[in-house]
Amino acid sequence: MGETLQLETLRWVFGREHLKATLVDTVSDLLKRLRAGEEGAWSELHRDHYARLWSSVQRILNNPTLTDDVVQEAFIKAHRDIGRFQGQSQLGTWLYRIAVNQALDTVRKKQRLDRWLSFLAPASDDENQPTVPEGSVAPAVATGLENADLRDTILQAMAELSVEHRAVVQLRLIDEMSLEETAQLLRCKAGTVNSRLHYACEHLRRKLSKLKMGG
Repeated sequence: MGETLQLETLRWVFGREHLKATLVDTVSDLLKRLRAGEEGAWSELHRDHYARLWSSVQRILNNPTLTDDVVQEAFIKAHRDIGRFQGQSQLGTWLYRIAVNQALDTVRKKQRLDRWLSFLAPASDDENQPTVPEGSVAPAVATGLENADLRDTILQAMAELSVEHRAVVQLRLIDEMSLEETAQLLRCKAGTVNSRLHYACEHLRRKLSKLKMGG
């Protein structure tokens, strides 16, 4: 009875170790096939991980259409970077990290766009309105501006500015550099940076006002 129990225990232990070894071999084989660009391997990775990635990204973005795009971009990035994957974590963990980072980047870009739309909305009569948008932005501010023409309008308005004015908009509003950093990089005074930014933003506001009014 005791010997039988010991034998069963040994079979269970060695069977489990064999299972672990099999799993490691399977993952190693999949990684080799992925690095070789085998279409079937990538389909397998997509099948095994898409649902979990989609669910996690959706919880962050709360936007199914955007989630589809972000998860797709995550797989594209994984395909591009698979050669640099060192195997220090599981493939699924690595892929999950890529997808979450993509989602967080999307959120940051959306917040930056909201700040743009808020700041470039038609100017009010408030003389205390800041030169650079600060803090969070109420979603309602951008109502009527988020449409297919918005990007083209902003790009067109930017193209009409001088190089110096475009540089200030890029550094201060898009790259979010400080006033001092911008002045140092452009080799001009801080007052010049503010003057150029004010001119550029007034130009952009006028363009967006026409867009919002349908003109």
